[in-house]
Amino acid sequence: MLKHNGDQAPTPAKKAVKNTAKKAKSRRIKVVYENDEVIESKRRFFTYLIILAFGVLLIFGTYAWLSTTLNVKINMFKMSVSKNGGLSISLDGVNFGKTVDISYDTIIVDLGRLYPNHRSQWSAGLTPVSSPGNTNPNLPYFDFYGSAGVKYRSRKKDIGYVSTTFMRDEKVSPANVFLAFDVFFKNDSGSPIADNLYLEDSSLFELDYDENVATMTEDKQEMIGLTNSARVGFLKIGSVPKKADVNTIQNVGCNGGCTGVIWEPNYDQHGPLSIERARKYGINLHNGYAFPTYAWVREGGPLETQNIVSGTAGMDMSYFKLQDTVKNLPASLFTIPDGITKVRIYIWLEGQDIDSLETDSEGADVSISLDFSKDTFGYTALD
Repeated sequence: MLKHNGDQAPTPAKKAVKNTAKKAKSRRIKVVYENDEVIESKRRFFTYLIILAFGVLLIFGTYAWLSTTLNVKINMFKMSVSKNGGLSISLDGVNFGKTVDISYDTIIVDLGRLYPNHRSQWSAGLTPVSSPGNTNPNLPYFDFYGSAGVKYRSRKKDIGYVSTTFMRDEKVSPANVFLAFDVFFKNDSGSPIADNLYLEDSSLFELDYDENVATMTEDKQEMIGLTNSARVGFLKIGSVPKKADVNTIQNVGCNGGCTGVIWEPNYDQHGPLSIERARKYGINLHNGYAFPTYAWVREGGPLETQNIVSGTAGMDMSYFKLQDTVKNLPASLFTIPDGITKVRIYIWLEGQDIDSLETDSEGADVSISLDFSKDTFGYTALD
């Protein structure tokens, strides 16, 4: 009687097929094990990346101007000229008067109608940057340098590094980190000799507060440090006759004569917190005395944070330059002839100012007032 197929003895061919299947299964198992090892390796790798990324995210800390979370909001900003002396002021070169108010509406929203080529910069909150002022008499700009923050190469955060990028206000921006806009001064002197344009001692850049500094919380004292680091820049671009057409007035260029001046409103004011923090870097800061500021002059890095503090011995002077500022008012900014002179004005927080050191405030409200006058140099020189 024939046996059932299932009971038949395996033939050599079937044995070969069975062995091949076993080997294939063995290879499959081996591949699966290898993939598990690869997956585990990848997991370890990505875990390392996450830890590294977390360490990189902890970049903000020691210098106010390197943080993107700080800001100073402008509560009031008014500019005026003396009622006497034949001096008037305008934002568009068309409408002149004795005062102008600076706001988002006046220099961004409304200005384009009468001054289509303007390149005003507004900021909902000033964030510290650094500027040496105008470095090229043929260009109508101040140079600015900003940073994304302090970065560390280890999780210990023992040594921080800073790199900067170059910034320039070449087109309109409603959301910059500094303010910039043009003003036009009309001088009706009638004299062939230029007069001096003065910034009066009634000008101010001050924090809006009504508390005693000594009893302030640390956060509010840090706000004082931010406002004490304020700068106002004036860039004289060029002058044209009073009867020039609007296009000529608005688009006057440097022609090699652009001249910049920086005013340091609170040059000798240093809060208790600034004085305390400066000591860690071997700096003896005294309220009522000026302290030099070294502004960035080129982008790059990274530089160790301890070597970018103004006044310290380790500064690489290929990156920095002493910032020349006007400190005491009234002060002559530059001369303006009979006619219309275009001036670009900048408002910023100077990150290299000693009062920006290790500040971590959420911001502050400030009031700004710029008051101008002129002398009668043209007349007196003719007498």
